[in-house]
Amino acid sequence: MMNDGSIKALRISLASPKQILAHSYGEVTRAETINYLTQKPEPGGLFCERIFGPIKDWCCACGKYKRERTPGLRCEKCGVEVTRSSTRRERLGHITLAAPVAHSWFARSAPSIIALLLDLSTRSLGTLLSYSAYLVLDIAEEERTTLLAHLDAKDARRDDLAALAVGDLLDVAQYRTLCALAGTVFTAASGAEAVRARLEALDLDSLAADLRAMILSDPAHAKKAMKQLHLVEAFRASGIAPAWMIFEVLPVLPPELRPLVPLGGGRYATSDVNALYERVIHRNNRIKKFISKDAPDLILNQEKRLLQDACDALFDNARRKHPVIGSHKQPLKSLTDILKGKEGRFRRNLLGKRVDYSGRSVIVGDTSLKLHQCGLPTKICLELFKPFLIRMLVERHHAPNAHVAKRMIERTRKPDPVIWDVLAEVLIGKVVLLNRAPTLHRLSIQAFEVVWMSDSNAIRLHPCVCSAFNADFDGDQMAVHLPLSDASQAEARALMLSTRNLRSPASGEPAVSISQEMVLGLFYLTQARPSSKGSGRLFADADDALCALDHGIIDLHTSIVVRLGTHTLYEAPDTRSVLPPNKRVPTTAGRLIFNQLLPEALQYKNYEMTKERLKLLVAESLRVCGEQATARMVDALKRAGFTYATRSGISFSVLSDIAVPPAKHELLAQADTHILEIAEQAQLGMISAEEADQQRIAVWQATTDAISSRLEAALDQWGALATIIKSGATKAKFQQIRQLSGMRGLMARPSGEIIVIPIRGNYLEGLTVRETFIAASAARNGFMGRSLNTATTGYLTRKLVEAGMEVWITMPDCGTSESVCITQEDSLALGLPNMQSRIVGRMLAEDVAGLRAGTLLDDTQAAHLVAQAIPAVRVRSVLACQATYGVCQHCYGSDLARGTLVRLGTAVGIIAGQSIGEPGTQLSMRAFHSGGIANAAGDIRAGLPRVIELFEGRTPPQPAPLAPFAGIMHVEKDTGEVTLRLSAPTETWSVTLPAGQQVLVHDGESVEMGTQLAHGACDPQTLIATRGRAGAARYLIDEVQRVFRGTGVYISEKHIECIVRQMLRYVLVRDPGDTTLLPGDIADRFTTLEMNAQVLAQGGTPAVAQPILLGLTRTVLQTRSFLAAASFQETSRVLMRAAIGGREDPIRGYKEQLVIGGRIPTPRDGERTARRVA
Repeated sequence: MMNDGSIKALRISLASPKQILAHSYGEVTRAETINYLTQKPEPGGLFCERIFGPIKDWCCACGKYKRERTPGLRCEKCGVEVTRSSTRRERLGHITLAAPVAHSWFARSAPSIIALLLDLSTRSLGTLLSYSAYLVLDIAEEERTTLLAHLDAKDARRDDLAALAVGDLLDVAQYRTLCALAGTVFTAASGAEAVRARLEALDLDSLAADLRAMILSDPAHAKKAMKQLHLVEAFRASGIAPAWMIFEVLPVLPPELRPLVPLGGGRYATSDVNALYERVIHRNNRIKKFISKDAPDLILNQEKRLLQDACDALFDNARRKHPVIGSHKQPLKSLTDILKGKEGRFRRNLLGKRVDYSGRSVIVGDTSLKLHQCGLPTKICLELFKPFLIRMLVERHHAPNAHVAKRMIERTRKPDPVIWDVLAEVLIGKVVLLNRAPTLHRLSIQAFEVVWMSDSNAIRLHPCVCSAFNADFDGDQMAVHLPLSDASQAEARALMLSTRNLRSPASGEPAVSISQEMVLGLFYLTQARPSSKGSGRLFADADDALCALDHGIIDLHTSIVVRLGTHTLYEAPDTRSVLPPNKRVPTTAGRLIFNQLLPEALQYKNYEMTKERLKLLVAESLRVCGEQATARMVDALKRAGFTYATRSGISFSVLSDIAVPPAKHELLAQADTHILEIAEQAQLGMISAEEADQQRIAVWQATTDAISSRLEAALDQWGALATIIKSGATKAKFQQIRQLSGMRGLMARPSGEIIVIPIRGNYLEGLTVRETFIAASAARNGFMGRSLNTATTGYLTRKLVEAGMEVWITMPDCGTSESVCITQEDSLALGLPNMQSRIVGRMLAEDVAGLRAGTLLDDTQAAHLVAQAIPAVRVRSVLACQATYGVCQHCYGSDLARGTLVRLGTAVGIIAGQSIGEPGTQLSMRAFHSGGIANAAGDIRAGLPRVIELFEGRTPPQPAPLAPFAGIMHVEKDTGEVTLRLSAPTETWSVTLPAGQQVLVHDGESVEMGTQLAHGACDPQTLIATRGRAGAARYLIDEVQRVFRGTGVYISEKHIECIVRQMLRYVLVRDPGDTTLLPGDIADRFTTLEMNAQVLAQGGTPAVAQPILLGLTRTVLQTRSFLAAASFQETSRVLMRAAIGGREDPIRGYKEQLVIGGRIPTPRDGERTARRVA
């Protein structure tokens, strides 16, 4: 289905029996599907053509009509309508039930909707529906009074009859006893029929009034009354009768949605839903048979229970304690199973699209490619571009028709040579999309121009784009997709070409990476060595020096003096000076060659090029020269890097270049002496066991550091190994060299606790058996953590993206006067050198240092503010944005991937979720990459679990206490425990801290409400109550940043702000006032403000609400779109709640548009979309 824009909203509600019959095309009376002799559907069965339509277009079942006829014509003989077979995907049937049946979503859910309305427990309702109890529906009061007057006062049955009330639940024994005593006094029933009668008798208006009164007068039952009131008001607002939760007529799905597929040999594969429908029909027909024969109530109730059981299995088989098992020995998939989960209708079919014209192969590097190119093997090219090849072969008269052209292409042994000429012509200007799974962020799919590789079966990739894809050439595979239309080709080239995606959306840093051999070659090229030949020579210009290099007078690393033209000289990345003309500059020939590769605006770089410095160079080029010049520079650096890495001949051997330091054994002997002294002190009781372990750890860490320093001093600073390490060409640091020839040191247990017994050996000398087991145990923990946390990280990313789905740019400026303050002090506390990186890309909210409010800060302006020693800057933020839907351009600022003001329609929330989730894997991989080596400064609570804890708004195990009000703090210390007492003129408060928890306040200190009193993680729920929305948001953002920055990952704050904004978007209604809200409602903050404004304008009382913090999961489920929430998780619960309230989905977001087959909002048509949703 493709929506042409005519669908403006979707509404979901419960269907009445009349509506079900109105949509039905006939009653299904038989459980059979097809006749296995004639292979035709059985009349009246689950695939009946008379009900659902013909199997073949315009053909009736008997064969009388076999071509297109007047619409609505029915065959006089077989009764089948002569129409298209596609109607079998649309037409519903129905089953008229012999006994009412409760919908399991409303009866078996937790909490049960029906049970809540009838004021029953879920278990009691289950007993009632299984015909094991009876519900009192009516009592004749006059007859009961007369009967009670004639009964003996000592009769126990008299009290039971007197206490009997409408709505009471009686077990079978009680029911029989009271029936024998007073069968005409009361009316009771069992099963869904009793539930339906009770629901029909409900007066929703009076019930709502009673519940409102109960909330005010009975605090003990107010919570349950609020839940009941929400349900009652939902039914009242939607006009839906509660009795419609009980089925009298059961709809039957169209047969094409539950197909019967022939397998050959007379065998068929059928949808599980058909088997479940068959059980319902069989049991329904059996009840009809028993009713016609006046069977006893005992038998009828048993059959009705079985019918209820069959319907429960049809609706939600997985929820049952004993699900119905199919012939394949697995539970049958019910209607709920078809909808929910990764393989359900929402996520697999409506949101998960399948594509044609795609291929897949292993990737290998190719140094001959340009940054915007990829190499495709012949097989993939011929298959992907087959339609274009066929058309061109026919147009050029190389083939008479398409069939012959296709055979020419598919001929593999001796293909016609003309194919290659035509293929080369077809490929001109074509781009393809390359995707590396897992697709964690936007840069995982990029467009490249196609270069045909006739001698390869692998996809060739430019080495510098690997970091964006998180790919390497060790067997990784990529999928290739071909945009077919001219419009899609143009869009892919304009938006997704690799040279147009050189910045990371997460941080604005370069997405292209010069690494490994390229870094090694460029480091070798720019290295200066004092002992090189011809050192100190003076040259007139660069050409003169390079001529001397060609003649062998000097080498690449010779320190020489060269007269340079008018250039800016960089002696370090952050050291810049302007040179006068023909200034003599000490440099090397290699650096002259290197600077010839750079744009003129970036010259002259007079220092060694390491990996980090090359990254800064690319970032500077993007900022100063733009994307196209940067792409050309990266290609030039790639070629030079590989060339000089080859010329350097750098290589090393473990046996010849690495040696064990001679002082190692002496240092180990000294450490053993200290360990013995510690053991003696512990044995004498001078120190505790914990103190002894801490001292042992300190001794071994000092010994490991001492051996490392000796090893580093003995390493040849100009040798191959030192060159590799200093250049940053690989992930190897000096820590790996220490493990090779020094000492592995202390290891960590899976719990994070440090093992006090060190690994004294190294890989050069070998490990003992015990050391091998210690090392293997620690490393194994890293492998297990990687496997277990992969799914956790993926789920976190999904929740982040879902939460940010509603955050996109919907207007230019919301006009808010609110802002956030970014200070130099807070930036230093976060471990940053200054606040520059935090304010780049933001819009100023106030005039400062000569810059006007509304200025979008770039790197130069941000650096100017830092240089002016401005202590704080107020900027616009999405946290303060007043847009009711999405956010505005001014509050968001610049698009980090483009470096300009973000465009209308940009999905900044999805980008935020991807930017946070993509590096989340690194948090769970630290132990894997470190091999279990202990880190004394490590924080057990850091990493992925901490990030999940923060985004879910969970209370930490031992939260740090916060001051609940302002006052004077008194600190009382007593034998290991510390008691904090806070006193104010009207109230006091105290808390006792566990031993070892660090106190952050002093005795007699005056503290404000929300002040953190002790070291530890704060409870976000307490924070929002004491510091408000702004304080809670600031804490969450800072804590998430600390975790990521601790692992070397930089994420722009605006991404975290987008997610936190959604978590803080809702309020809890305390007093609804004169609004339509209800007590206990969780409402959208902006919706509540609008309703209050309307009520105040009419002279009414506004609602009173308090801000709340919702975790990611609850935030997504709280969204205004039931389609978006149902496709996330808890599908049945979301749809059930939406159906009760008759909710309407306005189809504004990305997922809703995809579900209905519409176009998602994009920056290209952002202005149009923004006007529609404003």
